[in-house]
Amino acid sequence: MSRRQLGALLLAAPLGAVSPLAAAAAEQAANKQAQVKAIERAYDQYAATYDDLDGGTAAEQLGFPALRQQLLARARGDVLETAVGTGLNLPYYQPAALTSLTGIDLSSGMLAQAAARGQRLGLPGSMGLRLVQADVERLQEAVGGQTYDTVVDTFSLCVFPDPAAALRSMAACLRPGGQLLLLEHSRSSFGPLGWYQDITALAVAATGKGCRWNDDVAALVQAAGLQIEQTEAHVGGLITSLIAVKPA
Repeated sequence: MSRRQLGALLLAAPLGAVSPLAAAAAEQAANKQAQVKAIERAYDQYAATYDDLDGGTAAEQLGFPALRQQLLARARGDVLETAVGTGLNLPYYQPAALTSLTGIDLSSGMLAQAAARGQRLGLPGSMGLRLVQADVERLQEAVGGQTYDTVVDTFSLCVFPDPAAALRSMAACLRPGGQLLLLEHSRSSFGPLGWYQDITALAVAATGKGCRWNDDVAALVQAAGLQIEQTEAHVGGLITSLIAVKPA
């Protein structure tokens, strides 16, 4: 389209009419908000039994508790955990290494379970546990612009509607030199297994709490501007633990 044709089109548009681009952006925002609300409702519904899924027998057989413990031993200073859920990670933090602990989750039902677990563990007094209901993509707003020495996420990146945006939000909450600790579902580097993940990703997401099990976690972290210090593959590469830092 020439400049003259574009100018004529703009002049012909009714005063106050919404441009196609603006209308599309508004529709996309509305769809995303609806998706976020649907996720919130879903997690509210099964908050009381969620531990059976992510912390039950299957998780123990796959060694997830040990992986959580190994990763969270690295947490230090002021810590922010995104998608804290029912607080499955809370027993693995080292109180002596932490100054404060803030947990964020979209679901009020999940946060209620985390608060109860924190009370049983005595964490509110020993680590200043704070729980906040918020969207992972709006972390800075939720915490009032505070920054942290450590940001943690475990087994949640795959369910975020926009994992790239979620990681950018996490990175923005890190202090220079701060560390991101992840334990996530990830695409295996073993060719046949990675191929199988790709062709079954939609079906698995439909039956497995919406989780995309073939995300390239390392690439997403690097795209968020963080430097990867360490990665380790588990369960045939289906699970990745990763430590990254924010450049000083």
